[in-house]
Amino acid sequence: MNISGLLTEGIESLRLPCTWVLLIPGVAVMLFGRRRTPLVVASFIAVALGVVWLRWSGNWFAVPEGGVQVAVGFVIIAGAAIAWKLDHGVTDGISAGITGGAAAWAWIPCVGPDLGGLLNSDAWDTNPIVNVLPTAAFMLGQFLPFILLAAAGVLAPQIAEKLQHRTVITAGAVLVGLVGLAFVTQQFDDLASELARRSDPGSL
Repeated sequence: MNISGLLTEGIESLRLPCTWVLLIPGVAVMLFGRRRTPLVVASFIAVALGVVWLRWSGNWFAVPEGGVQVAVGFVIIAGAAIAWKLDHGVTDGISAGITGGAAAWAWIPCVGPDLGGLLNSDAWDTNPIVNVLPTAAFMLGQFLPFILLAAAGVLAPQIAEKLQHRTVITAGAVLVGLVGLAFVTQQFDDLASELARRSDPGSL
């Protein structure tokens, strides 16, 4: 499996609309991270990666519909509200993980040649564990902006200070709430489908 090719393809897919389904919730979580940007980014990515791997291995549920999707939306909103009120690392991390998992559940990837090879791998049926690293390579490519900003927040205090501004945190909380609302109104999977339709994976 071409790990470097999958990483590169993940990075290249950042310019395609299909990836916005992950990027918009990721931006929301990052802005809402307060002093804990590395923690919430790590939680968002870890849960999203887990859900994506489980989906591709056939061990996850279909994209939520009806009452399930509505319930997912309310859980996102409730998690964000609790995290806002308590301002604690645990609740921030849980809220970020819930949001990342929900986004990854509905996400439809742009399939280029390397990802296509991964998705068609026989290992999904025989030994899906071997596809954890290739899946992570592709996903980390897509999440590279968040990883770099989280690292910059640790290494550069001036960036961390800007991320802790009340306006930034409020904007992140509102954006997380809008993601939850999109699930409650059963529009999030429709948005994912439309963005996937507008993407051209052949340009990867």
